[in-house]
Amino acid sequence: MTEVLVVGGGAAGCELAWGLARRGRAAVLLTTSLDTLYALPADTWPADPPTATLWSRIAAEAAGDPGAAGGTAQRAGPLRRAAKRELERLERLRVVQSNATALWRVGEEVVGVRTWEGPPARAAVTVLAVGSFLGARLALGPVVEHAGRLSEMAYDDLRDDLLAGGVRLRRHEVALAGDAVTPPYRVTYDVLEAGELAPLVVGGRTVVGAGRVRRWRGLWCVGACAGDVGLEAAAAAGRDLAVHLDGVLALRRPTDAPRA
Repeated sequence: MTEVLVVGGGAAGCELAWGLARRGRAAVLLTTSLDTLYALPADTWPADPPTATLWSRIAAEAAGDPGAAGGTAQRAGPLRRAAKRELERLERLRVVQSNATALWRVGEEVVGVRTWEGPPARAAVTVLAVGSFLGARLALGPVVEHAGRLSEMAYDDLRDDLLAGGVRLRRHEVALAGDAVTPPYRVTYDVLEAGELAPLVVGGRTVVGAGRVRRWRGLWCVGACAGDVGLEAAAAAGRDLAVHLDGVLALRRPTDAPRA
């Protein structure tokens, strides 16, 4: 059993896993595709990477044309490759390609997730960082796909499991203008209702886009699935949750039951 299981390899999930592993915590990052870690919504994306993040460390490698967006444009391909390299070189982190289909619950506690491939993943703390993929529907002109980004599958089974467990969700929609490479598209997806999450407070500041799921022990949510947050805010939320969980885990005795 690992210390923290992170479900989702977007900005929030990658930052959380990176931050935990660099602090010496045993973490597993579960993603539906190893080729789309830290994916941007389009081929180029205007962004200001938050400080003290994986993104800020590799941003220079992904920098686009300085004239494209005021000197802040990031290129999706170089960012994905650099993020994958940095994550896979961490000794305390395992990056696994697998599709989470349901929470693994024991009584009032979440102890991991079940997967489409069969083997469940167990952890002391489980974090949903599934971004815009809970029950996602992507519209590209008249075509509608079960996807949270172009050609990236939705977490339909996981969404259904959350609903069956009584978690209240609401629909949200974002529209992407696209660029010279990526066509415009719209995505509708589910996020957890605000009342389902206990706020995360770090250093006396409430973190936007992160919270503990009140319904069960051991389950957190971070990034776009925790509320209406953009890419930079999701990355910052992952960074801040890593700091918090590191502190929580440091207070445990080896014999403590999984709880957070």
